Amino acid sequence: MSEKLKEVCAYIRVSTDKQEELSPESQIRLIKDYAEQHNMLLTRIYQEDKGISGKKADKRPAFQEMIATCKDKSHPYDAILLWKFSRFARNIDESTYYKSVLRKKCNVDVISISEPITEGMYGRLIEMVIEWSDEFYLYNLSSEVMRGMTQKALKGGYNANTPIGYIKERGKIPQIEPKGAEIVRKIFDMYTEQNIPMCDIAVRLNKAGYRTTRGSLFETRTIGYILENPFYIGKIRWNYFDRQHNKRKDSADVIISDGKHEAIISDEQFSKAANRRTHDRLRTGYNKKRRPAPLLANWLSGMIKCSKCGASLGFAHGIKTAPSFCCWKYAKGLCSTRNGITLKKAEEEVLTILEELSEAGFYYDYDLNVINTENTERKYILKELKSLDTKMKRIKDAYINEVDTLEEYKANKELINKRREELNEKLEAASVTVHPASVHRAVDFQALIDIIKDENSNDIEKHNALLEVVDHFVWDKETQEMTVVLNSDISLAYCK
Repeated sequence: MSEKLKEVCAYIRVSTDKQEELSPESQIRLIKDYAEQHNMLLTRIYQEDKGISGKKADKRPAFQEMIATCKDKSHPYDAILLWKFSRFARNIDESTYYKSVLRKKCNVDVISISEPITEGMYGRLIEMVIEWSDEFYLYNLSSEVMRGMTQKALKGGYNANTPIGYIKERGKIPQIEPKGAEIVRKIFDMYTEQNIPMCDIAVRLNKAGYRTTRGSLFETRTIGYILENPFYIGKIRWNYFDRQHNKRKDSADVIISDGKHEAIISDEQFSKAANRRTHDRLRTGYNKKRRPAPLLANWLSGMIKCSKCGASLGFAHGIKTAPSFCCWKYAKGLCSTRNGITLKKAEEEVLTILEELSEAGFYYDYDLNVINTENTERKYILKELKSLDTKMKRIKDAYINEVDTLEEYKANKELINKRREELNEKLEAASVTVHPASVHRAVDFQALIDIIKDENSNDIEKHNALLEVVDHFVWDKETQEMTVVLNSDISLAYCK
């Protein structure tokens, strides 16, 4: 068989730290020329907003969308085209990881059009040397920037965006923003004067229509950040959080200096909030070492949903209270209902539902088409013919979305039709036999009940047995009612 027509996508990222950086338009033009010269169909361009760093992949939405698409079973792309390898990543560990996933698991190559390398071990070595050089440049640049920002913070300068309650023009001192300042004062008053928990503060603010600076709902962690931010008493805090490891830095590394902006909160009220935060942490065991996740699991974990918001009810062993399930969104201030149920009652409700279902006569009910004999070559031909239909749709979308010109669309269409003719000529020699089959089997709820009641069954066995039948349960605290949603392939009755 002749070589398969390759479908490719492009990834474009432009940083602001190099003067020789090509514009997005220039990168796209060069990549299109390369695709045309190598008989490739370019059907999608993934492009980051200007200035997004290549250091961390999880901070690049277009990159994450591209990787997710490449993992799809439909295999939409055979390769990713880049202007340079540095566009893919500047973190050698992430670059190695993602390229390994793409090349070994997804069968998607990563090609730099301006840095041609040979195939095989030596080519990969050259590729790694190029990426190491780019990462060293980024590391050295970051160190220089960090030193400059630290010196600025020590002198009372502003390095970051101002928090809610302030606005700042470039090169000027932050000024109080009245509406945001009102929210900040409400938060401190509710916490220090009314003793309202942080999750309830978030719920009240959201119900009243207040939103964060970015227009998002308030969460418990947002309230905590505001209550601990010394910016509200006229201070500047710098280098206090390690985003890479998602934890606070040692207090010795944190810089706190006097700012030039006006305070919103008094020192006394800020200290009062800090004292209560310390007390809350000691009371709830916030600072204690978390137990491993497997020790916290329960066989009903993830199976019960909140009737109000649809979120899962998280399981908590309880230290001073009985083990129970509670809506995790309420704990974050994103759900207005404190929906919860004790473990004992949840187990009773679930078993009652399963016992009722066991008497109703439910069946697994679905059809299958089992292909038992098929010529191997024919199977691959049919698969590629099907992929050509998808490719045709993608090149049309690329034209509609102005990725390709009309001439480029016509040229790509001609390539696909030519390949389709070649494949159709090879189909006649192959044969296939299709055997229809179906499954209509009664659901054995009693066997499921026996597994749940068996003291020798562990949580994983119970959970997996339940998943075979149940999609999820819904708990409504107000009506004290538990309902069930069965898996989609289960019907109440089967008639021939």
